[in-house]
Amino acid sequence: MSLQILVSGASGAVGRTIIEVIESDEHLAVAGVASRGSFFEPDVEADVIVDFSHPELLERVMHFAARRHIPLVTGTTALGEQLQQELEAAARQVAICQAANFSIGVNLLVRLAAQATRALGKEFDIEILEAHHRRKLDAPSGTALWLGQAVAGARGHSLDRLAVHDRSRQRQARKPGEIGFQAIRGGDVAGEHTVFFLADGERVELTHRASDRRVFARGALLAARRIIDRPAGLVDFSELVLDSPGKV
Repeated sequence: MSLQILVSGASGAVGRTIIEVIESDEHLAVAGVASRGSFFEPDVEADVIVDFSHPELLERVMHFAARRHIPLVTGTTALGEQLQQELEAAARQVAICQAANFSIGVNLLVRLAAQATRALGKEFDIEILEAHHRRKLDAPSGTALWLGQAVAGARGHSLDRLAVHDRSRQRQARKPGEIGFQAIRGGDVAGEHTVFFLADGERVELTHRASDRRVFARGALLAARRIIDRPAGLVDFSELVLDSPGKV
């Protein structure tokens, strides 16, 4: 029997790719779609919801998921504090996997970046560079901020305290501990993230490059397969994938 999946954000770039991947897999099926102009049918039956939309649509989707007790996998970012709290409240009713990036490689990159931060010490400055296609609206990307949170946490601080997003108006030397962000927009870049560790006489670079959006779609659908038997609560994507046997 096919896994019945509701796709939220079906008209977006990632949403369309998710549908293509589902339709190419005989073990998966699209049970319904939601986008800016439409929502799921009220009597639809499904095993799981996969959402790559925008905060306004996600708000409707997560309440629908909680009411119907349908597990939810979401890659929507830039939620804001209130919506994040609503998502966490919904997770008390149903299992929800929330991630800034559903690439297995990126999730490994986050772990490696935190590990490198602890190993290299405060003598190394940290900068994060990300590149995406010309149509991406937010900058820095949610994944870049996630990487920043990981390295800041590895140093025992919050990212808000250390992040620097614009040096064009600052005529001063780099402060110790800063975590700088740069964003590139252009072409059809699916996603590229590099964490630089820079010290006198040497530097270390950790990079992940995605050349195809199907990377994110496959990761999200893998999470969808694995979350259906989970109890209510927020579930970490790394836990579902990196910490589970037979992850690919």
